[in-house]
Amino acid sequence: MTTYFGTKEFEGGTFVQASFKGATLRFSDVSGVSMRGVDVGGLDIDSHDLFFGSLLVNGVPVVPLVDAELNLQFPGRELQKAQTPEGLREGWVAVQSAWEETVTRTPPDLVDAPVENETRWASTC
Repeated sequence: MTTYFGTKEFEGGTFVQASFKGATLRFSDVSGVSMRGVDVGGLDIDSHDLFFGSLLVNGVPVVPLVDAELNLQFPGRELQKAQTPEGLREGWVAVQSAWEETVTRTPPDLVDAPVENETRWASTC
């Protein structure tokens, strides 16, 4: 498989009947990409800055839906948007508690295991 690093050669390009099946994009800019008539079965998006932009699926803005679901899955997550020092302190306590619980439930041999080109599991969380 070919690896492209630091290239801008695809900016503004049009791909017709092209296959990206099984491709991995890491630390890449896909802002402004439009996909029409595409097969997205198994599409997996993990974006740390999803909430600073927009994502439409069939014309529906899904960022608020993703945000609400993540808040359900991770109690205390909603505190990241706190507007007061007290709220931010409460959010920090929630983060520390969630991290401690995660590490406690993780088998010790996995805590320092390498994960997808990261230095170790603990650094990916």
